[in-house]
Amino acid sequence: MANQQLLDYIRQQLQQGVSQEQIKSSLMTKGWQETDINEAFTSINSPMPPTPPENIPAQQFPTSFQQPERRVNKTLVAAISILGILIISGGVFGYFYYFRETPEKVIEKMKTRLTEVKTLEYQGEIKAEVTTPDLLGKSNFMQPAQQTSGKQTNDFSINFNGKSDVSDLNNPKESFTFNIKTDALKESTQGEFTFALEIRIINKIGYIRLNNLPNLGFFNSSALSNQWIKIDTEAIKKQFGLEKLKEQIKEAQKQQELTPEQTEKLKQIIAQSKILKVTEKLASEKIEGVNTHHYKFLIDKAELKKLIVDISGVVQNKTPTDKELAKFDKSLEAIDNPGGEIWIGKKDYLPHKILFTVEIKETAESKTAGQLKATLSFKNYNKPVQIDIPSPVRSIEEIMRQLLGGILSGTHLPQSQPNLQLPTR
Repeated sequence: MANQQLLDYIRQQLQQGVSQEQIKSSLMTKGWQETDINEAFTSINSPMPPTPPENIPAQQFPTSFQQPERRVNKTLVAAISILGILIISGGVFGYFYYFRETPEKVIEKMKTRLTEVKTLEYQGEIKAEVTTPDLLGKSNFMQPAQQTSGKQTNDFSINFNGKSDVSDLNNPKESFTFNIKTDALKESTQGEFTFALEIRIINKIGYIRLNNLPNLGFFNSSALSNQWIKIDTEAIKKQFGLEKLKEQIKEAQKQQELTPEQTEKLKQIIAQSKILKVTEKLASEKIEGVNTHHYKFLIDKAELKKLIVDISGVVQNKTPTDKELAKFDKSLEAIDNPGGEIWIGKKDYLPHKILFTVEIKETAESKTAGQLKATLSFKNYNKPVQIDIPSPVRSIEEIMRQLLGGILSGTHLPQSQPNLQLPTR
């Protein structure tokens, strides 16, 4: 039997002069089946049914008609709703799993980015308090009969800064300066010992300046203090006739040079290492204007050992022996709770600041104990760095002549004559 609403709609459209074909096409576009439409047309075209009895009220029809709505399957609606919920839930999960930057993902990105660094600038400070055996006690070292056993505690601090450019691995450039303060030598220096050293490496030539050298009494350090000294290893070899040694060293260096395959393998090892374990996520901070992730971390000593073994296998093409590994394990026993805090850039994924602390425990092999704290800051990654040749500068040969001349009370040192040959008979 044809749907009454469908019948009413068709009659209304026919009365308005709409053709049967147009009505049929319109209904089919709304989801009505062709068989239902044909049945409705057949029913309309058939003779009118008899008038209903008077005791049955005639059905009232609206004066205006609307196109009947398409019948919707409720099961299909429920299925579509559930599918939509699953898609939305999966998208939210995927976002948090794949795109949310967990500490582990940030650390992984940092290790990868570090292998791409060619230039940088850095600075920092190291402070330590160390307790060591005092074999001489408080007595004069010239009077061993009065020696007493005991321990002494010494403080030292190192402030340092530097620049590095390894864009050309065959000709790296370095600039490094550090200042040391310690009371470990107060007995011989009559107070706090201070010492400063500057190093520059340019075109495979080293430049060194020693500052604030103490007067040790038996050694006059004025020839070395506060002046740049040039150390040209190639010139020294030539001056002293060490050409054969030069070739041996050159061959040894050639054997130690890393191949592109070894370099790539080292990058993979570093990127895959699990040394740094994040233990707590701290509030983000700005380091010199850079927005950073801020974490607490610990150093995994087992992973550190594994990293050293893996690097040794690539660089030296051999695995450490059991004896070497046992010795390394002994040294790790003296290190306790190595860890600290790290700040990693949110955009460049590079470390911008590191705080590191480590406890040194007394062991059977080492009677030393204490604590070490270090602060390091990094900046200007992969930006041009300027490292200049210092001036004025003296050669190491001049310095050695001056030192040896003073020791030998002014005796004249002949100029070296390279490649001297003995006369033949």
